Amino acid sequence: MNAQRIASLLALSLLTAGICSPQYRALAALPREIALPRGDVLALPGLEAFGHRAQGGARVARSAHALMLRAVGSGDVALTLAGLPVKAVHVRASAPRSVRLGGQAIGVTVRGAATVVALDRVPTVEGPLRYPGGAAGLKVGDALVAVDGRKVGSDAALRALVERAGQAGRWVRLSVVREDGVHTLRAAPVFDRQLGRYRLGVYVRDKVSGVGTLTFSDPRSGAFAALGHSVRLATGARLSPRGEVAPAVVFGVVRARRGRPGQKLGSLDLSEMPLGRITRQSDVGVGGRLDRPLPGRMVPVATVAEVHPGPADLYTVLHGRKVERFALRIDRLVVDRRAGSKGMVLRIVDRRLLRQSGGIVQGMSGSPIVQDGRLVGAITHVFIHDPWRGYATFAAWMDASLCSTGTVRQAARGEADAVPARRAELLSASGRAAIHPS
Repeated sequence: MNAQRIASLLALSLLTAGICSPQYRALAALPREIALPRGDVLALPGLEAFGHRAQGGARVARSAHALMLRAVGSGDVALTLAGLPVKAVHVRASAPRSVRLGGQAIGVTVRGAATVVALDRVPTVEGPLRYPGGAAGLKVGDALVAVDGRKVGSDAALRALVERAGQAGRWVRLSVVREDGVHTLRAAPVFDRQLGRYRLGVYVRDKVSGVGTLTFSDPRSGAFAALGHSVRLATGARLSPRGEVAPAVVFGVVRARRGRPGQKLGSLDLSEMPLGRITRQSDVGVGGRLDRPLPGRMVPVATVAEVHPGPADLYTVLHGRKVERFALRIDRLVVDRRAGSKGMVLRIVDRRLLRQSGGIVQGMSGSPIVQDGRLVGAITHVFIHDPWRGYATFAAWMDASLCSTGTVRQAARGEADAVPARRAELLSASGRAAIHPS
């Protein structure tokens, strides 16, 4: 009886250890189908201990830490353990996708809900100051999405609804969005004796404008991707995916120094029509449709597996509208299963760029990175205490998230390296924001 119990416990222990092992987790996470551009190689770490049988156009090789999957054409791969099949994967080969390389400076204007950036006291006709917004429970960072059930997309709409309620002598019902969800508040408009209208004592911002960089565009569909990260207010609130992109001119660069990020000094070219509209936003940038094509050569988009540490080229504008090429080095990859703005760590090595800008500066967000003739990513962040270094996201992530070209299947997983240097998100350069009192 004891022998049976010991054998059962031993079998259970072995089963638990197997399920918790990295090899089992890697096997469980492997999808049943993998889409891979023809000729590309995808690393499958954690699976090197398994045997394999390949059919059709699929090719498999074993390295020290991974199985290397290559798509000569479509085919099937069976992973085996002790000669027994444990999982089958279909490899679907596709033609490499090509896009038009960007690098142009663009003016980005993102509109959103009326977001509270400050609370104020209102001088009343009776004399004392009132605090209607604060008394109602409004907080800095709240996004005012509706008043009395009517959507609010601008300060003008908010002002009109508050004025109407004030003249009718009634309270307003405010729908606000915070990190923890939607809240409903009630506030009583107060007549401001100085401005001569009813107010809630809040200052709101309904758009953010600044200079960034276009990463790439698709001449066939007109789709584009830019910035490499989301657009947020200083409070951390993300704006809605509505806005425009316009031509921009860079007229100077403030050099970066340790502890002080630099920036491009630029302005929107008001003599031209907008380039297009922003209709999407994600953690890896903003996207939408261009109204007219932009110049640039066609380059294939690299898969995440194709990107590797080593030399690469950066394309960006430092003066006027001229897109220039500069040298950098990809130091390491920070690959995770979730697409984000911090996919690789890079270092500027181009002496001319370092002389002119001091390293990575605000306004370079979205500047495309090319390695081995492929578009591999876009700059997103700078290390404030080491402006020669920064983060970039993968172009494949931007393409899948912003241009609807398919889902990025990422089978490789790595540990995020701890970087002690403080980082700054490159939202915009010479940014302008419209702030209105209501």
